[in-house]
Amino acid sequence: MKQVRNVIEGRFPWLYADIEKTLIEAEARFNAQSGQAPSEFLLEHTRRTAAIAHRLATMEGVDPFLPVLVALYHDAGKFHEGAYHQDRLPEEEHAALLAEKMLTAFGLDRTSIETVLQSLRALYDERLPCIGPSRIVQDADRLEKLGPLGVGAFFTKATLRGRGLVDALVHTLSRELTYARAAPRSMFTASGKKLALEQAPRTIAFFDNLLEQIETWGIASFECHTIVLDEDFRSRDGAVVHGMEVNIAMLRVCPDCDHPLALTHKREKGVKCERFTARFECTHCSYTSETSLCLPLLA
Repeated sequence: MKQVRNVIEGRFPWLYADIEKTLIEAEARFNAQSGQAPSEFLLEHTRRTAAIAHRLATMEGVDPFLPVLVALYHDAGKFHEGAYHQDRLPEEEHAALLAEKMLTAFGLDRTSIETVLQSLRALYDERLPCIGPSRIVQDADRLEKLGPLGVGAFFTKATLRGRGLVDALVHTLSRELTYARAAPRSMFTASGKKLALEQAPRTIAFFDNLLEQIETWGIASFECHTIVLDEDFRSRDGAVVHGMEVNIAMLRVCPDCDHPLALTHKREKGVKCERFTARFECTHCSYTSETSLCLPLLA
């Protein structure tokens, strides 16, 4: 992280420290209000994303200052007023408002501030063009969730939410597999795509091996389904891309009575994405469960 810190502090002393302090306080307030154990997951994720953004900018031959700055703010609105998605405003809008206030106080020039704000608002808003630092930061945010690093973050987040191994796999593995398989098509930069092609198979291989091992040892048995959305999707750059796969990992039988589980799914428009929800329902008893994810955005 020394490179990231130096990029910011070399131009605006204490700005990096202030951003980190803001992230720590936001997560602490959320934890207190939600009854969750103390953590600094938001700060650590932000640090990792900023480090990857720095590397991508360097690989792309771009001055890393603005991409790193956008990366440091990209999740700053996640716990606005101590809550997670409490209002209908996207978290990036809250992040932009916070960034504008801080960067103005630190004396960053107005042109650079506007670039940061536009980049934050455009990160995951399909209505806005993804240009400039947004492209690098969006790639960095996705790469942080791939490979051994992404697997580590997956289990860290599951632990913070109080989920055990099988529970975490039931509720969130579908998202990890879907995003990993879509990752190369979701990268804006050539460097991001290259790294995604390297890291995504490592994610998939790890979870494939894990599911095989827990079944061999009689812990739980999963099966994976591929749901093909046979339609046209619009990429962030305006191209028409046909087809998308959603990978669903589900228990092979009901954990309560060992009868088969029925799989149904639906799609609905959320605050900033199209949400895909898979529902698992026992054909014999009252057991139900579900998992949901935002459909991947294609570059």
